[in-house]
Amino acid sequence: MQPELIETILVDASGTVPLLARHLRRLEASCKALGYVWGGRAVEGDILVAVMALGTAGPHRLRLLVARDGSRHIQTAVLPPLPAHQEIMLAPEALRSSEPLLRYKTTHRPWYTKTIEWLPAHPHIFDLVYLNERGELCEGSRSNVYLRMGNAWYTPPVDSGCLPGVQRGELLDAGKVKERVLTLADLHAADEIRLSNALRGWFTVSFREA
Repeated sequence: MQPELIETILVDASGTVPLLARHLRRLEASCKALGYVWGGRAVEGDILVAVMALGTAGPHRLRLLVARDGSRHIQTAVLPPLPAHQEIMLAPEALRSSEPLLRYKTTHRPWYTKTIEWLPAHPHIFDLVYLNERGELCEGSRSNVYLRMGNAWYTPPVDSGCLPGVQRGELLDAGKVKERVLTLADLHAADEIRLSNALRGWFTVSFREA
């Protein structure tokens, strides 16, 4: 079965989709790079119809799945609040930075299977973060990672083996973070650690040793 492309999108409490343009650009680029049919403006239309149909108040998670033939399916759910204190741990497995699908958000994510199965039973841990085969920091199973070294914020480059997240792109374009190869030593030495994803924004976490 062919993997589907995924965009996990925040609909905020006011019913707007703050990162919609970035989601659409990433999805179009993924379709063209991987040979999926791109639905053009109809994709945005489907999302907006789903947003209008939301029947409950508050922020929502909207999950768009796109098959190779361009057919689309949307799932929505209320987004519960994020508890104030979030932690990360180091994943025991390494990522292979040369894996091409790390750069695309698809349903084929076997390298994250163990983490995805482990996380629900450990609600105090938001994510496990991964190193690659060179010992470089990559990303979490559902988040990009950032380290503050002094007064500057850094995030791993895509070549280390990470997804170009839409919230990550927003932070880079705004000049709030820069790309830099990061290591486990940097993770230990960081003055502050943050994660980001499209649903939760950019937020501080603490690192828990195994």
